[in-house]
Amino acid sequence: MNPYTATREQFTRQLTDAPLPDHDTVSPEWTRLATSLRNCLKKLAYHPAMEPNLQQTYMTPANSKNSVYFMWDFVGRTLGNLYQVDPTLKDLSRQEKEQWNDAVGRTVLAQELLLDTKPGALNTMTESTYPSQRGNHPELGEDVLVAARQLGKDP
Repeated sequence: MNPYTATREQFTRQLTDAPLPDHDTVSPEWTRLATSLRNCLKKLAYHPAMEPNLQQTYMTPANSKNSVYFMWDFVGRTLGNLYQVDPTLKDLSRQEKEQWNDAVGRTVLAQELLLDTKPGALNTMTESTYPSQRGNHPELGEDVLVAARQLGKDP
């Protein structure tokens, strides 16, 4: 998919609608992580605060660089990295082990940021990356919070 012509919505759909491997050797941990990240990414993509960004091409600077956009990008990149790991989680190369550990760690961080377990951390990170967002923090809403609580867990 060409990031200069495809929209953020198309990228989201590519990540969330791609069939997951379902053979017997797929690790339940991998499937759990992938499924929960996909669900969270969908909730973030269709949050009202993402509306100004969703139809822009992936490489176009976002119209609104708010905390929902920040987390959409973070969760989407995490899911994309997870897809690079063999879903059996067996005989992983050193690079795949690093990618797996990174995906697990990023998922934990995404959950902490979305659920505000470290009060103000998401707002601080968003503002440090996008200073124009100081004080502009949309409510995440119950759909996103429910998806965040489920990150890494069985559906």
